[in-house]
Amino acid sequence: MHITILTEPKEYSRQAIATLRTLGPVVSWQEARRRPATLKRATILAVKLGMKISAPLMDRLPRLKIIGTSTTGLNHIDMAEAKRRGIGVVSLRGETKFLKTIFPTAEETIGLAIMLIRNLHTGYEGVRQGKWRKQQCYGHELYRKTLGIIGFGRLGSIVARYGRAFGMEVIACDPFVSTRAMARLGARKVTMDTLFKRADIVTNHVLHTSKTTNLVTRRHFRMMKPTAYYINTARGEINDEPALLRALQKKWIAGAALDVLANEDPRGRHIHHHPLVRYATRRRNLIIVPHLGGATFESMAKTEELIAERIVERLRTSKE
Repeated sequence: MHITILTEPKEYSRQAIATLRTLGPVVSWQEARRRPATLKRATILAVKLGMKISAPLMDRLPRLKIIGTSTTGLNHIDMAEAKRRGIGVVSLRGETKFLKTIFPTAEETIGLAIMLIRNLHTGYEGVRQGKWRKQQCYGHELYRKTLGIIGFGRLGSIVARYGRAFGMEVIACDPFVSTRAMARLGARKVTMDTLFKRADIVTNHVLHTSKTTNLVTRRHFRMMKPTAYYINTARGEINDEPALLRALQKKWIAGAALDVLANEDPRGRHIHHHPLVRYATRRRNLIIVPHLGGATFESMAKTEELIAERIVERLRTSKE
């Protein structure tokens, strides 16, 4: 029998919970904390992005065998510590076929692009304040603009299709994707420098690793046209945040939209003194939303159900 602890039970798929219950009891983190014996006996921890899975937390779960997370990013889990302890991590990484059915982050990317280039957020805030000032909210069209995509994997390729549907020219850079593969989706492969120089909107879809930390630097922002926009729905660590702030302050670029920030705290404590957040409260050319890329009811249910199935498969296979 296995005991599963859910860190965010209220938001977890009922079907996923039913699947996990085929292995044994399923309890919430709050309930388990009140019962030390449950913490000591739990073998499965099902998490989202609301809790950092660190070494001290693992100390409280001495029999933990599997951490299940319905994410592709894993920077909320101390992976080195999990490996050292022999704890398996079940995630969406490698679930290529399944992930091709998950679209919300790509949809959000285009949504943020439209908000930025059309200046819709300014109009919305104006009406909320009782102002009907159309002239201050004029914007631009996506049609015939150049969309530059960094990272042409699953999300980047979906964004390319969406961009083409809006009549945009699409250019992309990714060392792991061929020119021919990009061309099949209507994108032209270019170098990263060329992309930053030519694009009207740059979107970032790179997986965060030690090699991609601060991949986008001050030098890249300086290359951008002063009328261009930068969008990051990947991970905050991929761009140099002080350099991005400088680019906005000095008007090297027209604006930016961020779904993510570096070193996010699951409870949101990081925003209180974050320079980019402070800037966004005073300026209209930066939009920040709280890591909403995959946050649709449909995608959360589908991904949680898949992770539950994979946990069951792994444990049953290990018994055989």
